[in-house]
Amino acid sequence: MKTFVKSNYLKALLLIVIITAVSFSAAAVDGREVMERVQDRESGDTQHVLAGMDLIDSDGNVRSRVIEVWSQDNQSDLRETLMVFHEPASVKDTRFLQKENEEADDDQWIYLPDLGRVRRISGGQGSDSFMGTDFTYDDLKSREIDNFEYELLREEEFNGYQTYVVEAIPKSPEDEQYAKTISWITKEHFIPVKLEMYDKDSEELSKVMTVDSEIKKVDGIWTAFSTTMENLASGHSTRLYIQQRDGNYLLEYNKKIDDRRFTQQYLETGR
Repeated sequence: MKTFVKSNYLKALLLIVIITAVSFSAAAVDGREVMERVQDRESGDTQHVLAGMDLIDSDGNVRSRVIEVWSQDNQSDLRETLMVFHEPASVKDTRFLQKENEEADDDQWIYLPDLGRVRRISGGQGSDSFMGTDFTYDDLKSREIDNFEYELLREEEFNGYQTYVVEAIPKSPEDEQYAKTISWITKEHFIPVKLEMYDKDSEELSKVMTVDSEIKKVDGIWTAFSTTMENLASGHSTRLYIQQRDGNYLLEYNKKIDDRRFTQQYLETGR
């Protein structure tokens, strides 16, 4: 399965939940090896999460949303993800489906209740904002690890974690949204706790995503409960965090999900 981790916080917007396998020796690694360890971490065959989504403007005003996300690896070991918006009423029942492909970009569709139909997201819309957030449609897509050149820039502490700082530059810049990305990867977990994205045209720092919660184990899997994406030009940011239902955080791994949930029929009807 292709997964270059930009926000695997969204592997359950999945850019919320970040997971890792086992740590390895801190001795003599290069940038490619670090990112391979990030890619190969255990994330469970399925994930189900209830999440809050706060849209925060430059004055600190907050618009809150509630989304539910289901994700699984299909029989071809390719990732399928469904997102359903529950609150507020203005976005209720909006549904988003993404399917990973072996040798092509991920397929993306969105159902907007006001339109009453499913709309496919075209390649030309990749840089558009996803539902008014600071994530674009391209931010949500998986990436082939072989499509980038990696360099281990340094090792340093960030927010109490010892990290590897790795730069990734696309081999085909015309196919990517950013000129480069720089990731801070924990040595203990191989979780990205900070990600800088540099504008394709100006090559200046454009967006920063950070994990702003503790990393804890859920069902034996390391998990970050909150992450924030900030757009430096606008001062707008998007915070994603796991929410509670009936007094408990709703986050499940390796629970059976009906395959019909990942179909365009479900996208349109919700059943």
